[in-house]
Order: sequence, then structure tokens, then C-alpha cells
Amino acid sequence: MPRTSILCMTCLIAGLLACLPQSANAATTGDFADFRGLWVSRFEYRNLGPVGVQQIVADAASMGITDLVFQVRGQGDAYYNSNFEPQYAGTASWDPLQTAIDAAHANDMKLHAWINTMPLWNGTTAPSTSSAIPHPWYHTNPSYRVEDLNGNLQPLKSGYVIANPINPQWQQHVNNVADDIVSNYDVDGLHLDYIRYIGSIAHSDLPHDAQSHAMFQTATGLDAANPSNVGAYQQYIRDRITDLVGDLQTTVKAADPNAQLSAAVWRDPDIGTNNYLQEYRTWLENDLLDIAMPMIYLSSTNNQLLQPNIQNTMNIQTNTLIAPGLGPYLHNDADLIVQQLQTIHGAGANGSTMFSYNTLFKDGQLGIDKRNNIQAFIDSTVNTEPPPPGGTIVPLVDFEADEGTLYASPTFSGSNRGINSATADRDTAEAHEGIASQRIFVDGDAGGWMLRHVSGVGDPGNNVAIDAQGWIGFWLMTNSPGMTVQIGLDDPLSADRGLLKPVTADGQWHLYQWDLDNDLQWEDWANGDGLITGPTLSLDSIFFHGAGNATFFLDDVAYNSNGSLTPPALLDGDLDGDGFVGITDLNLVLSNWNQTVTEGDLTSGDPSGDGFVGITDLNIVLGNWNASTPPQNLVNIPEPGTLTLLSLGLIGLRRRR
Repeated sequence: MPRTSILCMTCLIAGLLACLPQSANAATTGDFADFRGLWVSRFEYRNLGPVGVQQIVADAASMGITDLVFQVRGQGDAYYNSNFEPQYAGTASWDPLQTAIDAAHANDMKLHAWINTMPLWNGTTAPSTSSAIPHPWYHTNPSYRVEDLNGNLQPLKSGYVIANPINPQWQQHVNNVADDIVSNYDVDGLHLDYIRYIGSIAHSDLPHDAQSHAMFQTATGLDAANPSNVGAYQQYIRDRITDLVGDLQTTVKAADPNAQLSAAVWRDPDIGTNNYLQEYRTWLENDLLDIAMPMIYLSSTNNQLLQPNIQNTMNIQTNTLIAPGLGPYLHNDADLIVQQLQTIHGAGANGSTMFSYNTLFKDGQLGIDKRNNIQAFIDSTVNTEPPPPGGTIVPLVDFEADEGTLYASPTFSGSNRGINSATADRDTAEAHEGIASQRIFVDGDAGGWMLRHVSGVGDPGNNVAIDAQGWIGFWLMTNSPGMTVQIGLDDPLSADRGLLKPVTADGQWHLYQWDLDNDLQWEDWANGDGLITGPTLSLDSIFFHGAGNATFFLDDVAYNSNGSLTPPALLDGDLDGDGFVGITDLNLVLSNWNQTVTEGDLTSGDPSGDGFVGITDLNIVLGNWNASTPPQNLVNIPEPGTLTLLSLGLIGLRRRR
């Protein structure tokens, strides 16, 4: 075959694969497993020496950690050879950062140098002035410390006192620290913590030194000392912290374009903005970070906040990777970390980060159980693409004649949350297959909602009983961003739910399905145990989660006891995607014969992908004439064999432009 033909076929195959409908998590499962972060604080290693750090890294590698977030700045000090801050006295004889880098890279892990950005000191005793590099607190021109409305510096306390985050000299100092680390060490990234205002944000407690007042006056024309301007002053501080993040991005990328800038941010962007002057929604919208780690540290008593917290972050339009920080240190039950991982994975997170090392490796059997559960769940997200379809797909609701068992109003369930109004109607303008689907509209709270669309008005006897094996799922299409979905089953004396899956908002049909035989794809719900036990079960409902208004289409709720619902790969020449190469595909070629079309547009009769419909495309169709893949949710109509002769007569046509 000539080289040009081989290239065209390669383009065709790539184009076909890109057009295939995928399960919702197909694009994210690999990414989720690829980022497995672990925080290591300075308190966990600083008294252990180099051998201790090497052991920490080896332990992390043993549970599959890919990214080690290693603290090297705590409170205006350094755990490395710094040109700007005094080294912590306990590590003066060795370099913890270099030790960690060498060990991490030897174990194929990335090392992110973690710095506490704003803290200056923690404790009631002032730092020593005897160091060759004075502590930043004692740079008195200017003073870095926050000065309140009465001219008082933040007092020493059991807790962090901070630098004035809008002080230009302080911001330059932080950039110097960042450049010093990234330029002189082979780190894979710089990680920002406490990149926010620490302490009360009441008017009198904000920075009220003369320089800060002058900066605010110049920028806004307002007086920061006037309490009526507190809102404007708080926003000014938010903006200056955002500027610092942007400057740090520039500094880090200038020192090493491949180094990643990450940050630990508050668990919810609105809480961060309102309570900590950390407007990280803006950071994400402007792609100021490579990785954001919302610190969603929740125990069993407040675990219900996890879903709305992560969804509020995932709803932000950004190219920043989201790897939420989870807090197994708060868990008395090793299974809770799996539930939390399931939730963030289902919400579309790009990975996870654990706080912290000691919890998983110094907490006896409970720590062992936690890390084993973490590793097992994340490993389960690798290569979980459903197997090739087989067996018989049983439609449960296809909306062709009516709404089947999904005829109840979407507001029927008392489990709904945050729903102002909702409708569900059969719609013949859109369909995954056939002539109809169900159009669902939700008027929901901007802060988040959950809609339980009940099947058979909640009575298992009204729903089809199926075997407790195989795959179950449905197709969705929407342009409404930020939604997640899960399926609820009666099992039959209990009820379990599939893990949340992020819904792709691109106006195309996508398949969302769950493996009944994989325990890791299910969570407990009503008297359930998170396991599909059977021997039979039935569809109970479909759960939709989102925020604000949403419109979406549901079609082809189906079940396959012997295989997945994933469509088979398209055949070369199957231009209409019906699983059969025949007269409709030939007609697409003939109707566009000798035309220049969009390269790779199958519906324009261009299986070769070269942007011109001619003899090459005809040969592809004829080369697979009458070939078929196993029928998948559709019925193939036999093609008239006499039409083959008509098409064969066209082979002699010459290609011309």
C-alpha cells in the first residue's frame, strides 16, 4: 500500500475512535490514578535524619504514591540550603529537601517542595536573632507583620502570626524564596500552603499600616480606615493575594518551565473567598495553578459536605488539575476513606492527595487498613474500560412508545434536595437511537441540588427484575456543565447506588454504566451494604446532581447480563455508525462524490479522512461490504444485494479535483 494510503487509514482509525461514545469516566479514570499525592509535614521527618526521610519515601512508594508534597518552609525558616531564610537548627547538618528529592526520583515519584506562604512564626517566644540570615520578622524596614487599626502588631500566640499579604516587599520575598528553591533544586513542583489571610478578617484586624492604606487609597480612592469601606478593602486584599499567585507562577516557570505550581486551597471556593480572602475560583478560571488541592478534611459527622464542596470546585471552568486533599487522620473507620475517594472520583477529580504520612504509616492496624483501602480503590480505577459487548442487551426504558417506568414526575421523590421545580417529558426532537428520549429540566438552587428520578413510582414490583450480574446503565446528552449522575437499584431487600460519574456537557450522547460484579463501583444507600448481592434486582431510580438550572436528555436505560453496554468499534466504511457497511454508507459517498469536505467527516462520505470524496473512499466502503459488528441497541435491516452491482460499476471512475 502506498505511504499516503497508510497515513489516510491511520487518520481514519484515529477519527473513528475519537467519535465513539464513551462511558462518562473513561476519560478520567487513568488521570485519577495517575496523581496519588501524599503530604509530608516538617514535623514528621525533621528529627529522623536522612535515613528517616529515605524510609518515608520508600513507604510512600510502597502504596503507589506518585507525588510527594514535602514541606520545606514552615514559619519563615528553611529545611534546605536557603539564601533568604534561616535553616531550621535541627537540620543544619543535612539537607532534607535534597535528601527527599534523591529518594523520590529513585522511586519514580515527583517531589513538590511545600512552603507555608504567609506564616512568620508559631509560638509565644520570639525567634532567635543569632542566625547569619536574620529571620524575616526582624527586617524592620519595612516590617512584614500585620498591624491592626490601633497600630498593634499581631501578638505572639500559640498559632501562626503572619506577614502582611499585600506588602510588596513581602511578596517579593516570597518570590525570592520560590526562585531560590526551583532554581537550585531539581524539584518537580512548588506547593503553596496558607496562601490566604490567617486570622480575623474583621475591619479592625486587617492590615492598617501606612503603606497598606496608601496602596488602597491609590488604587480605589477610598480610605481603608473607614469601616464602611471594609468590603472594598477585603476585595483589594483578595486581589493582591491573587496577584501574588500569578507572580509566583511567573517566577516558577521562569526558573523551570516544567515545574508545576500547586496550592492547598480551602475545601469550598465560596468559603475561601468569604472567610479567608482566598479567591481561588479566580485562580482556577485564569489557570494560575497547575494543580489545586482543596482541603476537604471531613469526618463521618460532616461527610455530607463532601459532595457539595467538591462539586463547587469541579463546576469551575479551568485547565487546572483538581486533586482534592482528604483527611484520613479524622477517620475512625478505614472504610470512610474509600467512600470519599468514590465521591471525588465520581465528581471528575483528576486525583487525590492524603494528609498525611504519619496517619497512614504510624497509626497501627487502622493506618494499615486505611492505606490498603486507598491503594485498592485507586488501583481499581486503572484500566477499568468496560469489556467488549456480548450477550443480549435488554432495554428497560427506551421512550419509543411512552416513558415506560420513568413516567412519574421528577419531583415525586421526597429525597430531592434543592429543587425549585423540575419536569420530565418524552421528546421526539432528540434521541440516542430510535425516535424519542426524555427531556428533563431542573430549576435548582445555585448552591447545589439532587434529583431522584424514580422508576415505577418507587415500587419494585413495577420494575423489571434482572439478574444481579453484568452491566446496567443509560445514555445522556446535555450542555449543562457540572452535573454528576448515579443509578439506584433495589437489591431486592435493600438498595445500593452506583458511584457518581461526571456528566460530559458537550451536546453529544454519552453512555454511563456500572458493573454489577465490581463491588468498588457501588455504595450503600437504603439498608444496603454497597454490594450487589441479588440474586435479582431492579431499577429504583436515577440520581442527578448539579447546581442552578439544567436541561438534559435521557435515553436507552438498558441491562446486559453477559457484557457491557459499550458500542462496538466502527468498521472501516461504516459511515452512519449502524454496525453494518451497506447501501446507506455507499449513498453517503455517492451523494458527495468529487466534493471537497471536512477532513474525516464520515457523514460526508469521507472514510479516508483526506477531505475529498472519491475512489479511495469508495474502495474502503466496498472493501468491507456487508460486514457487520454484533448488533448493539439497534436492529440492522438487510441490505439489498442487487445494489452491490451498481456500486461495483463505479470503481472505474477516476479521482479528480
